[in-house]
Amino acid sequence: MKKIIFFSLLILLIGGFLYKMYWSQNLSASLSIENEALKQEKFLTDKKAVLYFSTTADQDMDGKGVSLAVFIDDKGEADAFKMKGLELGSVAASQNEVLLVDKNKIRLVGDTYKEFGMEKSQYTGERTGYLEKEKLYFTVFNTGVGANGGYDSNIMYGNKKGFHKENIPHYIAASGIDQGEIVVLTQDNQKEEFHIRKVKLAKDKMNTQDILKVNHSKKTDFSSMSPILSDDTFYYFVGQKTLGEVTETIDSDIVLYRINKKTQAQDEFIISSYRNEKNITAHYPFNIKNSAHLYNNVFYYANGLGEIFAFDTKTEKVIKKLSMKNVRKDGVRHNEELFYKNDNLYVVRHDEKSKEKYYIEHYSLTEGKKIENIKINGLNDILKSIKGKSIYSYDFKMLK
Repeated sequence: MKKIIFFSLLILLIGGFLYKMYWSQNLSASLSIENEALKQEKFLTDKKAVLYFSTTADQDMDGKGVSLAVFIDDKGEADAFKMKGLELGSVAASQNEVLLVDKNKIRLVGDTYKEFGMEKSQYTGERTGYLEKEKLYFTVFNTGVGANGGYDSNIMYGNKKGFHKENIPHYIAASGIDQGEIVVLTQDNQKEEFHIRKVKLAKDKMNTQDILKVNHSKKTDFSSMSPILSDDTFYYFVGQKTLGEVTETIDSDIVLYRINKKTQAQDEFIISSYRNEKNITAHYPFNIKNSAHLYNNVFYYANGLGEIFAFDTKTEKVIKKLSMKNVRKDGVRHNEELFYKNDNLYVVRHDEKSKEKYYIEHYSLTEGKKIENIKINGLNDILKSIKGKSIYSYDFKMLK
């Protein structure tokens, strides 16, 4: 009897050890890019795309959150570099260089490799980008309530010579880049106000300029649905305007807001309307920060149903330019992402029936049609190798 109890306990101990080992393993070693490989000068030479995945902030309470920069090479093969977690983290790219950010480190990868640590860990990202004129990278974090009771959005900016830290003392509802400057839509929940502000960076200093207060009726609920884009005359961004009470069904308009930089005149154009909608989240973009694009005087907006709307900035007319096929209508997401470049739209798609599960669709915006499918090999295996944590996509960039 004692022998039976002993062997039963031994099996339980071994089983518990194996279970712990299995669930604490974050990434299969065979699927991970080593630090030394990432540091090679020619690392990006054969890379055509990068995706950013991370656990959510609440999953990092044990300090074991994880993010992945998944690079796809010219042959369509995916490989991953593992970092610390950063919910809503993103990637910035310039010529022959990529900026990777996690909760406590910044990495420049490409022609030169540089690492910069952060004194304070961050847990939620806002936007990462590159200012060509100033030759500066930046990454903005949704830091949270500050010591004085106000809201903090920390910003790190710099290049291979070093990074500086400043603070934008506002909650950021939407953001973008306008001719070498960061533009943010800030939200004051107590006053129920929205403001457009500019953030100017120059080497080791930052200035924040209040541009205008956005016309917003307190009788309607506003949610941002796109980045802020701009041309020489206007700022543009998309928002969801919820009408009336929120019950089991919702009435809402998806609205393009246009603000004249000089006169500050504000106009609204309805892109689409929904009435008695039971699942409004199904319409939310795959990625709000990448959902819109401005090209050749046309503003493009992609919703979560795979519908691409086009607003002609000259005629002020809205049309549905194209619709992707086989997009889920229930709001369930499988790491779908968008990336615009000039006349091109690239979309990471998921197909449960296919062997590799993930691929990229390439569309022409002006022609309103799909050009090609681009294969991805190994991405599903990489995502399946994450054990004990849930990981989500937050950014996607084509590098070529």
